[in-house]
This record gives sequence, C-alpha cells and structure tokens, in this order.
Amino acid sequence: MSRRFRPEVALTGMATAVPMGISRLMVRSLTKAKRVQIKDNPSRLGLSYEDVSFPAARDGVLLRGWYVMSGDSDRCIVMAHGDGYHRADPTIGMLDIARGLTEHGYNVLMFDLRGHGESGEGRLTGGYYERRDVLGAISYIKGRGILSRHIGLLGFSMGAAASLLAAAEDAELPASVSDSCWADLMDLIKSEVARHPYMPKFLTSVIPRMAKILYEVDVEEIKPLQAVNKIAPRPIFFIHGEADRRVPVENARRLYQTNKSHSNMLWIVPNAGHARAYKTRPEEYIDRVTAFFDGTLN
Repeated sequence: MSRRFRPEVALTGMATAVPMGISRLMVRSLTKAKRVQIKDNPSRLGLSYEDVSFPAARDGVLLRGWYVMSGDSDRCIVMAHGDGYHRADPTIGMLDIARGLTEHGYNVLMFDLRGHGESGEGRLTGGYYERRDVLGAISYIKGRGILSRHIGLLGFSMGAAASLLAAAEDAELPASVSDSCWADLMDLIKSEVARHPYMPKFLTSVIPRMAKILYEVDVEEIKPLQAVNKIAPRPIFFIHGEADRRVPVENARRLYQTNKSHSNMLWIVPNAGHARAYKTRPEEYIDRVTAFFDGTLN
C-alpha cells in the first residue's frame, strides 16, 4: 500500500532544509580564506631578518614568517594581520610599522595566519583557530630565548581578535595593542545579515550552529569582550579609526570600557578607516605604540 502524501510533513522538512542549506553555503563563503601572493619583504626597507617557520599551538598548522631583528634587543613584538592579506599587508602598512618598531629597539615577528600567505591551510574563523597561530608565534619567540615579560602583541582586525583571545589564555604576556578589533563576532554576523535585504533574519541564529557542525567553531567563544576581562589587569592599548565602516568605532569603546581598567588606553583616530590608523597618522602611531610598549615590557 502506497503512503499518502502529507503536505504538512513536506513543508516542515523544507522549512528545516532550506535554512540549513542557505546557512551552510553562507558559512562556507564567510570562512573561505583568501590567499594573496607576498611581493615584498623587509630588505626593501633595509631591515635585517630571517625567514622562519613554526607550528601553531595544539593543531600544528605550519606557519611561515619573518623574524625582523633590532640589534641585540631582548624584546619582541608579534604582529598579526587581518583577513584577506598576509604579513606584509600594504593596506595596513605592516612593513613600515615593523621598521618603526625596530628603530625603537624591538625585534618583530611577522607571520601569515593559517590560510593566508605562505602558511598552511585553514579557514577564516574570526580568531577562534587563529589564536592558536598567535600562541604558536609566542612559543617560537620564547624558544629564541626571549622572556615572556618582554613579548608584546600587535594585532589588526581579525589578528587583533586572535591576539586578545591568545592573551586571555597566556597569563604571562604583559601587554597587547589591539587595532580595529570587534567586541563580539555575533554582532558583526547580525550586521552582515541585516546589510543584505535578501538574507532572511533566521540566519543569525542558524549560522553559529552550522559553523559548529561544519568546522567545530564555537562562535560564542569569539568574544574579545570576554577576553579583555580575562586579560585584566594587564594593559591593552585599543586603537580604532573613527571612520571605520567595517567594524564601527563603538566596538573599541565597548572593549575599552568593559572592565574599567585604569591601565587600558584608547586612541580613536580621526578620519581613519578600518585598520588605517597607521596610514592616517604614521609618526604618531609609532610614537604612541612604542611608548606603550616601553612602559609595559619591562
């Protein structure tokens, strides 16, 4: 005997399958890393450096980068780029920033996050897995004999989120500079969905579940707001462009105000877009960042 067609069952199945299918496609698109060829290196600026490689913490993804040296300095800054470029991101001015840091007596480790540049494969996870890359970089520097109290973090956008999440795990790191970081990744997901009128609102609740299913990424953990509370009372210097349209400047204010720590600093850069603070105020940027690290990496 054939079964009767039950439209209510079919509609229920479609109501479940369609959102899951759309969210699956969106998550795959949002997490796809973009590789851009590296066409520059520190020698162009007359910097002394080594090509280096090291594993990410926990999962061992091979990461590649440059260790830029400043004489016999015993201090080092880890620079972490944002998504869509690499360790020499010209839109941020990564190499120029590295030169400014070395001129002030800091070694610099510049490396490609997973899925970017010359590093191993990986998807964009908003800092969830990228924090392992930062932790791997920290371990590498310690292996070169530099003490934890002499290591600082400087992250941009996703690299800033990864750096804050890493600093929350490594209690020995004394100080971090966070440039253009978001406060809570879920807020950006909601904004991205709202920005596209053809995207149904239910995606904001389905996307995190699909990210967990497909890539074991817990979006609820990608909250620099929570990381900042774990980092306190260690100081954080928040930098953000006032004209940032990708990650609104209110994110920096929320991060700065979350725990009322008197050791934290905030610099809102007029007329600067996303991760463009250095490009907008290059000399002031280096002066402020190095002054911060001079006072904290003792």
